[in-house]
Amino acid sequence: MVTSEQKLIFEKPLPNIRKIVLATNMAEASITINDIVFMVDCGKAKETTYDALNNTPCLLPSWISKASARQRRSRAGRVQSGECDHQYPRCVYKAFAEYQLPELLRTPLNSLCLQIKCLQVGSIGEFLSAALQPLESLAMIGALDEKENLTNLGKFLSMLPVDPKLGKMLIMGALFRCFDPVLTIVSGLSIRDPFLLPKDKKDLAWTAKSRFSAEDYSDHMAL
Repeated sequence: MVTSEQKLIFEKPLPNIRKIVLATNMAEASITINDIVFMVDCGKAKETTYDALNNTPCLLPSWISKASARQRRSRAGRVQSGECDHQYPRCVYKAFAEYQLPELLRTPLNSLCLQIKCLQVGSIGEFLSAALQPLESLAMIGALDEKENLTNLGKFLSMLPVDPKLGKMLIMGALFRCFDPVLTIVSGLSIRDPFLLPKDKKDLAWTAKSRFSAEDYSDHMAL
């Protein structure tokens, strides 16, 4: 949604017209809409988490924290009396964490670790003692040796503005003389899924996608 359309939420509706605003968790504390009186809280938010099965960060719905629930409740009646309807039982609310886990502890830090070694600020484990340990994955792709020193490959990967795994794809693509298709795949993997799948047009979307992928059901081939 463009910025000009987003600003429409602050305009007062015409008489006998009810204004309904659908918002993400970004609206918990960043904006105040004066004429919002009723707030509906679903108790969920999409967060970047680490998928251990696929070894990649992903955006998944998860339960919010008690602090987020309080922030959502405060969106109603900010400048006048209001009500908030939480769409979950009290027992679920009591099980919420007080605060959301910081993103630093939820996402892999492979690129940051390569920068740490380039800056020579000591051991990665000491520098990121409270964060996810990305050493195994970096050693797996050959960016670090058994003593946590940068390999020649790791030095090149630290200079590329992409995830180390994608950076290695680019380097290997250049070595095997298939850089152009690999570059296209890496570009697609560096951003969110470029394929749209509308709920009411799933069949049409799959048909259109299959034309790009030569009907082999491969996202990489489609890209």
